[in-house]
Amino acid sequence: MRHKIVLMTGGTETFEYFSYQLKEGFEALGYKIFMFDQQMEEESAEALYKFADSFDTILVTFNFDGIHYETSLFDADGISIWNRRKIPCVNIVADHPFYYPELYEIIPDIFYEISIDRYHDKYIKKFYPHIKRGLFLPLGGTSLYPDGSFPSIDSRPVDIVFTGNYCPPHEYDKYIMRHGDDYAEFYNEIIDELISNPDQPDDAVIARHIYNEIPDITNSQLRETLPNTIFIDAYIRFYFRGEAVKTLIDNGIKVLCIGAGWNRLPCRHPENIIHKPGVLSHGCLEAISNSKLSLNVMPWFKDGAHDRIFNSMLNGAVCLTDHSKYIDEILTPGKNIIFYDLKQLDMLPFIVNGLLNDKEYMEQIQQDAFQFAIKSHTWKHRAITLHNELLKFL
Repeated sequence: MRHKIVLMTGGTETFEYFSYQLKEGFEALGYKIFMFDQQMEEESAEALYKFADSFDTILVTFNFDGIHYETSLFDADGISIWNRRKIPCVNIVADHPFYYPELYEIIPDIFYEISIDRYHDKYIKKFYPHIKRGLFLPLGGTSLYPDGSFPSIDSRPVDIVFTGNYCPPHEYDKYIMRHGDDYAEFYNEIIDELISNPDQPDDAVIARHIYNEIPDITNSQLRETLPNTIFIDAYIRFYFRGEAVKTLIDNGIKVLCIGAGWNRLPCRHPENIIHKPGVLSHGCLEAISNSKLSLNVMPWFKDGAHDRIFNSMLNGAVCLTDHSKYIDEILTPGKNIIFYDLKQLDMLPFIVNGLLNDKEYMEQIQQDAFQFAIKSHTWKHRAITLHNELLKFL
């Protein structure tokens, strides 16, 4: 069994935070860890060449970090350290795969795809059947209070928090209109269907509309076409994110919004937004720990889970979320989670006010949710899953 793991830092702050959580889990399993700092690439590369020997090391990374663009990891012949030293690259893709079509064409020799959503895994199986699919691995959570000593509901000063950025959907009009009215009509039909029927994976809806227009399109052509529509994924994500928060604030409920862009939300009562941009991962956990309720709007993971859910459960905030197939399977409504429906956003204020007026019920959910998540849904548990189901066999 290989006993060394390389993790990446210095890129996307969220992924760096995840990597440090995985580090603790891997170290507890006996692995030696090397943290490659992308902000100090040359120095890190020099140290990595001393750390990683052939057949004893594995790269575990998010969204291809370390695999393609770090020139210091390629030798004079253009061969990467991963290929030269036969190092498996385990790539956890935290977005839909159609964001990275060009990267799937130049993967390392030993490459394993880890999907955070089971629909994403089906996408890889259909369009990239040559890629080894490691396993389905939902995003994990982190607790600031692993012993369960988080603040009680009554002592939390914030009623409801949302952690995540916002961008007005009209910002994507330039992509919708870029090829003229006919294409704009086509794109808007897809968007309208996803808004009306939001339980569907967006790539499947987009593909069906393409098939309707081009019945004889090949699988290869469809694979090349779908990435040209990723703006629809972003549009829908921000549309529902904005609608959920707007529904609350326009009905008199103050919402702490952690992330950029919330000052641009079109609404009647912007005074009910408490806006804090520029907060990093640890600060988001602190904000959740100070909040009675934590709102989650899925970034179109229709058969997966977002770390907001587990972070909320692990830090004592009652999580209020829309559905996915996976979380419907593992969570129990009214016991460790509160669900709302994207098709009935007008019910959100009633749900929130009902919860805020029943502190005893919220504390029961708070405790049940923590016990559920701390047993199986931290990043340390994800490290164990990776080890048991993939790494120890490499």
